[in-house]
Amino acid sequence: MRTLLVLLAVVSAGAAAFAQTPVADMASEPHHRLLLSNDKVRVFEVILPPSERYLVRHDHNFLVVTLQDCEMVMWVEGESEILSFRFRQGDARFFYGGPPRGARNDQTATYRNITVEFLSDKVTTYGYQPGLGNWQYGGTVVNLPVDPAKAFHDTLHLGEAAASDVQLLPKDILPAPPKGTFELLIPTSSLDFITQSDLHVRKSPGEVWALGTDRKYDLVNADASPARFVLVEITPRQN
Repeated sequence: MRTLLVLLAVVSAGAAAFAQTPVADMASEPHHRLLLSNDKVRVFEVILPPSERYLVRHDHNFLVVTLQDCEMVMWVEGESEILSFRFRQGDARFFYGGPPRGARNDQTATYRNITVEFLSDKVTTYGYQPGLGNWQYGGTVVNLPVDPAKAFHDTLHLGEAAASDVQLLPKDILPAPPKGTFELLIPTSSLDFITQSDLHVRKSPGEVWALGTDRKYDLVNADASPARFVLVEITPRQN
């Protein structure tokens, strides 16, 4: 009986410790590193080594770009930590802010993603859905390419923003965007772009490139291999 009471005390203590896990803003959570902050977005690099976990608060809607094939345990605060999810390199998923979300890495490899937090509540999937003929919430995942060996540009529309999974073949061009568009480029492969004046810009997977607003020049894939990246575009609507 005494042994049983001791075991129950240990279990209760463990449960209490879990229940008291602090919920942090991403900027103060150790696995999240702030890369960029402005009036439109906060951008974080997330690195979660094996056997580690986090629980963070999300005050705004956000996009997660996975940088390698992986399997992660993920949950919303108050739910069981048992469901695992598979992601592919370049996977881009939109989430709504609200209850804190947790993740745990039960694999042997370190998990990495880039998380883009949108500071405007007009970045949303809610809107008129032409295929359904009414207003409701739309999809939250950028569709996978039909043929991963070819060029593609698949877009998830998010109100004032858009998230696109893009692949340029050698010498392909990413045209300049409409005036007033803020751009954020997240490489999911190694990139070598030629910009204006034949300048080369080289980026590694996860090395975020903030192109800013009003890019007036095209980008050309100067590599002999395809260039794949997630492109986030924000174009504020006129009231």
